[in-house]
Amino acid sequence: MSFRALFACTALAPLIIAGAPHAESASAPWYRRSRAIELTGGNLRDSVVLTATGKRPDSLAISMTFYVAGVVAHRQRWTSEDELYDVDSLRATPVKLAAFMRTRLDDVLTSVKREPINRELVAHMGDEALLRRIVPRPTRQIMFSFAFETSVFLVWDPARRRLVVFMECC
Repeated sequence: MSFRALFACTALAPLIIAGAPHAESASAPWYRRSRAIELTGGNLRDSVVLTATGKRPDSLAISMTFYVAGVVAHRQRWTSEDELYDVDSLRATPVKLAAFMRTRLDDVLTSVKREPINRELVAHMGDEALLRRIVPRPTRQIMFSFAFETSVFLVWDPARRRLVVFMECC
């Protein structure tokens, strides 16, 4: 088995965040969905995989992994507690809480978009110096939202062969 094939097999295993309250659970993911999306402007084999591991919807470790040509280009991690801000009423009804979390995670995966860079927003909140260092200079961003009101903006850095964060906002 080649290194790339071995890496591809292990990269999709359930992710456990050390120290998380559910870290003892290495069972099948509670939630796992993927989506094909063009991330770099030239490779149709790109994808995003969203995985949540844990036993209960209010104690999940969540990881969204971006793959470019089958290789991890960026990973974002958070917990289900971040998604459950201001929904305390659902905690008393486990079935409703589980349905809410699955819908919320579907929404996070759907929120991933490749679009032109918003230069006006970058001027106020982004890392313009980072964008200037990338050659050729990026014109498109990958944007996604999670955890109540968190938005992350990425660009493809061809020299590093990675997606890099140039702006985050809450």
